[in-house]
Amino acid sequence: MHALQPYWNLAGAAVGAEALRLALELDLFTGLETAADANAVARDLGLDAWATGAWLEMLWSLGCLERVSEGAAPRYRVSPVSAWYWRPGEGDCRRAWSNRLARLQGAAAQLEPLLRHGATPTPPPGEAWAEGARRQIDQEQRAVTAPEAVALFREWPELAGRRHLLDLGGGPGRVALTLAQTFPDLRATVLDWPATAEVAREHIAEAGLADRVVALGGDITVCDPGQGYDVIWCSSVLHFVAEPEAVLRRVYQALAPGGVLICAHGERGATAPASARVLPFYLPMMLAGHFVPGPGEIGMLLKRAGFDTVERRGERDFPMAPAAVWLATKAG
Repeated sequence: MHALQPYWNLAGAAVGAEALRLALELDLFTGLETAADANAVARDLGLDAWATGAWLEMLWSLGCLERVSEGAAPRYRVSPVSAWYWRPGEGDCRRAWSNRLARLQGAAAQLEPLLRHGATPTPPPGEAWAEGARRQIDQEQRAVTAPEAVALFREWPELAGRRHLLDLGGGPGRVALTLAQTFPDLRATVLDWPATAEVAREHIAEAGLADRVVALGGDITVCDPGQGYDVIWCSSVLHFVAEPEAVLRRVYQALAPGGVLICAHGERGATAPASARVLPFYLPMMLAGHFVPGPGEIGMLLKRAGFDTVERRGERDFPMAPAAVWLATKAG
């Protein structure tokens, strides 16, 4: 591979992203259960047939389509990945991905102003954050974060039999709801900004779990989240607080003796390849003044906050980039 190939790939990624964006906008993946050629797809969508053939080849190369090469013209059908994530249903992430693309494109355009002039303080999140929780964050929690949380609860013996969960910065509440649905003995509290907590309340009511799941509105940096939780889920929260260690001290106080904290955040890597998986998504956040920890920094903060045992449990699949997951305990 030529030394310049990674940088050519950077430029070419914009073409692939636009090809997928158009496919989602045109709702290409809702059909194509049965393979169709470019002429048929172009006719259905009102597109140019020759250009559609090239576009479908690009989507095939991205794994969005499967290609059947029998006969004179190749035919295409929806791939399993697209069938799950790019169509209506439980795994639907169309709106979430499109929003991420737009936000990253906007953030890229702000890199030069941020480098030249620095970040300007932003007001606390309100209605805009709640709308994000209702739309794209809800999709990502359903499809990615909540299943990962369930997997951790099943895999890690320290989480077995836990009964009282605090989902810190829980947004639309899908993590808490999914865990409560999976583990019937679990009670859960979702804490987030007041407007966002209202979104979680709507989802709790829809799920019929108001007897076991509640949502509290407040700012974790000042409000009392309650006491006696035997497990706290803290995912991508510390990125958005001014004093992460102070928040972790409050989390420690909220835990019951013997309680455990699951702390999952994007981290800068110790090597260039490790950082390359994270920084394209988190560099705009860093330049805007948000906290993106370096290697081992979360562990150091957890120890200073008073946790008795602290262990990095590797990386797990989270929206945008892998997140480092830490398990910390409070002595019983």
